[in-house]
Amino acid sequence: MNKYFLMIFLAFLCVISFAQNKKKQALPNKAVFTSSVILRTAQLDSTFTETIYEGGKFISYNNDGKISCSDSTLKFSWKQQLSGNISVRPVVIDSILVVGTDNSEINTFDLATGAQLQSIGLEERITTALFAFEYVGKKELMIPKQTDSKAAIVFGMVNGKISCLDLESLQEYWQNSDQKDSLFTKPILLNNKLVFTRGDGSLNCIDANTGLLIWRWLESESANFSRSEIVSDGKSIYLVSADSMLYSINFLLGRLNWRLEKEKISPNFFYSSAQKNIFLIHQDKKLIIFSVLGENEIDSFTLKHNPTYNSYHFFEFNKNVFFVYDGVIYEAIEKELLREIFKLDFATVKSFYQLDTNKFAALSSDSKLVIFIMR
Repeated sequence: MNKYFLMIFLAFLCVISFAQNKKKQALPNKAVFTSSVILRTAQLDSTFTETIYEGGKFISYNNDGKISCSDSTLKFSWKQQLSGNISVRPVVIDSILVVGTDNSEINTFDLATGAQLQSIGLEERITTALFAFEYVGKKELMIPKQTDSKAAIVFGMVNGKISCLDLESLQEYWQNSDQKDSLFTKPILLNNKLVFTRGDGSLNCIDANTGLLIWRWLESESANFSRSEIVSDGKSIYLVSADSMLYSINFLLGRLNWRLEKEKISPNFFYSSAQKNIFLIHQDKKLIIFSVLGENEIDSFTLKHNPTYNSYHFFEFNKNVFFVYDGVIYEAIEKELLREIFKLDFATVKSFYQLDTNKFAALSSDSKLVIFIMR
């Protein structure tokens, strides 16, 4: 009889243990994040309209052509004053800062010293952020170069032309003049192909080696992508149209995969390469997690209020997604409420930067910069 009761008791323990393990497996993955530490704070010059982080440097600039450069410890490096206004985002490649001005000039500077390297006049005003990549085409330049660098820059102009210049000599590799519609947003590079939008609302793909058009896609006038941010996972292109719908476009064919019609989405969104999810801000005070693989909404969270354009930011750390909103950093975990991780001492975050794997910086609307680490 004792053996009989012992067997029943052991079976009961097995059932309890199995149920507990099953419950643990059903819980969502937790972030490995445990704490945050502020490394330093600083008050930047509020006369600068924009600050970017490129090549390990904080580069601040304004519309009057003034540039200031500091390293990641906020130690001042150098200043420059250009003759034209800086109205498009500069870029850094091979330790060279490339700046475009509205008097149709491209200027290059040594990132370490601020010494000017080259300057060239263009036929028209630049209207897109500058984009840098490694050119692997076969075009031979007229004037021999001193190095083997293949770094190149691409930009669009108000007349609709796209130019690709060698970084070192600023000689032209190619120019695309297929259309006359202006360009406004920075392209992305996928498999030696440049994807960008035009003023007519279309999405375009050209060969990065030759500038020749591969495909052009435009669904309707309402689905205007002229100022849409472009995001890709290498197979599909994601962007939000002017009428606030999320689209997925087949990168190889330039055709529609799907669109999210029922939700009105804000222009800024985030694609998680680790989770294969898109994080969206709905115009009705919601943060939505959308599965790319399942093409369905996984979860949503109600926000205190609708965030204004560019007042919220996403970033990824240790394969988890974090959401900066109202000066608070939350972890966006599926099937849970937004979990507060870290609170900044200012509510409006103008810009957010990832300085290293676990080092980040936030810039307030009044130019206060906070650098912190997550671990």
